[in-house]
Amino acid sequence: MSQEIHTSRRKFIAGGIATAAAVSLSACDGGAVGGLTALAAAPPLSQSEIDDWEKLVGATFVVVGESGKTTATLAALERSMDLSRPSDLARHQPFYAFFETDLRTAPEGNKTYRITHASRTPFDLFIGKIAEARGKGVFVAVFN
Repeated sequence: MSQEIHTSRRKFIAGGIATAAAVSLSACDGGAVGGLTALAAAPPLSQSEIDDWEKLVGATFVVVGESGKTTATLAALERSMDLSRPSDLARHQPFYAFFETDLRTAPEGNKTYRITHASRTPFDLFIGKIAEARGKGVFVAVFN
């Protein structure tokens, strides 16, 4: 009987230590697991409203294009005011996102590309034709 009590006490103490360690790790912020949880909890940018995008004006995105990866900066957003738009569509309000990139490495445009940003999971985005403005490549994405 004393052997059973000794073994049970040892298991109880080991279980308590493991529980305390798990609780202290779950309270930590900024670990790898916490970062993944934060990414998973945030809505994908492809489904986000303009308010989420406004926080990212000036941020850099990575676009995987025909010649590999290139960076693009979210330069501006413009709300689209369409009074005839049905209210049951994906977003409460449609908007345009304007990106600037290096013209030499810009994707061709007029098709869907994989876009990544450090704060969210990667997503696919249709990018319009690339234009030139002030020596930079500019493209627009429409979010309905």
